[in-house]
Amino acid sequence: MSVQNLSRSVIARGRLLQPSEALVGRLHNLVKLAQNSGFRVDGLHLAKAFLNEVTLARMEQLVFNPRALEIFRARAGRIEFIVEGPVPAELLRESPLKQEAIFRQAVAYDLCKSCSLCINVCPKDVYVDDRFGKPDKDQRRDEECTGTNQCGKCVDVCPENAIEITLADPAFASTLFLLLDNPFATALLEAEAGGDFYLANPLETGRPLNIRGEVSPNDLLLSNRVLDESNFHPVFEINGAHRHFVDSPRPAEDLKTWARENHREPELVLAAIKALYAHLPRLSGLKEGKYALGEMLHRIADEIILAEVDLAADAGLELLKKIIDESYVAEAFFGAKRRPIGGLLPPGTSPAWKTPYGNMVPAYVHAEKCLGPECALCVTNCPEGSGGETAAIRMVPQVPLGTIPSLVRGLEVFVLKLDGSHSRPEEMENLTGQTPFKFAVNPDYCKSCGTCLTCCPHGVIEPTVRQFNLGGTQQ
Repeated sequence: MSVQNLSRSVIARGRLLQPSEALVGRLHNLVKLAQNSGFRVDGLHLAKAFLNEVTLARMEQLVFNPRALEIFRARAGRIEFIVEGPVPAELLRESPLKQEAIFRQAVAYDLCKSCSLCINVCPKDVYVDDRFGKPDKDQRRDEECTGTNQCGKCVDVCPENAIEITLADPAFASTLFLLLDNPFATALLEAEAGGDFYLANPLETGRPLNIRGEVSPNDLLLSNRVLDESNFHPVFEINGAHRHFVDSPRPAEDLKTWARENHREPELVLAAIKALYAHLPRLSGLKEGKYALGEMLHRIADEIILAEVDLAADAGLELLKKIIDESYVAEAFFGAKRRPIGGLLPPGTSPAWKTPYGNMVPAYVHAEKCLGPECALCVTNCPEGSGGETAAIRMVPQVPLGTIPSLVRGLEVFVLKLDGSHSRPEEMENLTGQTPFKFAVNPDYCKSCGTCLTCCPHGVIEPTVRQFNLGGTQQ
C-alpha cells in the first residue's frame, strides 16, 4: 500500500479513523502474548490510534511472536509504543505513565533528624513536610521523582544517609520502544498550510538567483558578503547550533569545525566549498533563499570531487545544479534575516530580528542533569522566539522524543521501527547512554535577560561571555 493510500485509510479531515474491531482484537491477542511472556506493555492507546493492516503485520513479524519475544526478553522487561511527529488533537493528552511512579523513595525514619534538607533541595517537590521537618510518610509526589542518575539531590544531601531511591517496577530498567509509522505527519506535510496560519519565509522570495558581484573561491569572506546581498543563504550546523554560513566571521575555521564534526577531511571540505563558489555564478535556474550547506558539501565532495567529475563540462555543471536544487530549504517560520523597510510585522515575529545586547549568554554546562522536553522551562520562558529557528534557545532532539524520559533517567533503551526501516528483531537499535538532545543557543537573538538561568531547576545553565561579531572581527 502506498503512503498516500495508507494515509487516507487512517485519516479523515485531520482526524484518525477508528480501526475495526477485528484489528483491535488481533492487537489485544498480540499484547496478551507479550504479557504472558513476562513483558509489561505500555502506550496501547497509541498503537490502537495508528493501527492498520500494514502496521499490524509488521508487529506480528518483528515483535509479537515467540522467537522475537525470546530475543527481546534477554534485553528488556517492558515494551512501549511511541510515535514521532505531529498527531491529531485527540491524542494531545498527557500519557498515563506521567502519573505513575517510576522511582520510590525509601526513608529510614529511625535515622531521620528532621533537618528538612531533602524537602528543600528537591527540584520537583516530591516530598511534603510533615510539619516536623521530616518527609511525610503518606503524602508524596513520587511520580515526579527522576531518580539518582538525573537528580538524586535528596540522597546526596541527607547527612544520615537515610534515603534510598529504587525503581518502583523492575520492568522500567530496560524498555523496547516500538516506533509507530505516522501517516498523519506525512499527510500534513503533503497538505498546504492555511493562509491564516502561514507566514512565508522571507528568505523564500521565489525570485531567480542573480549574483550581484564577484564570487571568488579564494576569498570566502568577500564571497559570503556578495552571496548574502544576493539572497543566497547557506545554513549548516556546527557546535550544536544552526548558522548562516554567509554570516561567519571566520568561514574557513567554521568549515574545518564542520569537517571534524562530520568526520570529513578538512581539505576535501574546503575544496568542495571552493568548487561550489567557483561555478555558482555560471548556473542558471536557481532561486534565492536558504540552502542546506552540509548536504551540499557532502554531495559535492562525494559525487563531484572524489568522483573526479569535470565541472567545466555541461554534464558536470548540471550535476552541481541538481545538488544545489535538492539542497534548497523551503519552509515557513516566524522571523527574517532582514527587516523589511517600512513593513508591518505580523504578531509574534518581533523576537526574530537580530538585536543582541548584554555581555552574557547561556551555556549548557551540566546538560547531563537536564530533563529536556519534560521541563524545557528555559525554552518556554525565553522571551525570544519560543523555540523556533530564530529563537535564542532551541532544544534539538537527537533521538525519538518518546525515548527521552527513560534516557535522562539512566535506564536502558532500545528502539524498533515499525515504518519498514527494520525487517528483523535483531535490528533493534540500542540507544542506551546516547545524548538524547542538545541545546542550540543563538547569541544573535539572546538579550542577556538571565531568565533561563533563574528558571532552571537543576543548575544546568551557566553564563558565559558573549562573542560579538563587529565588522568581521571577533571579540
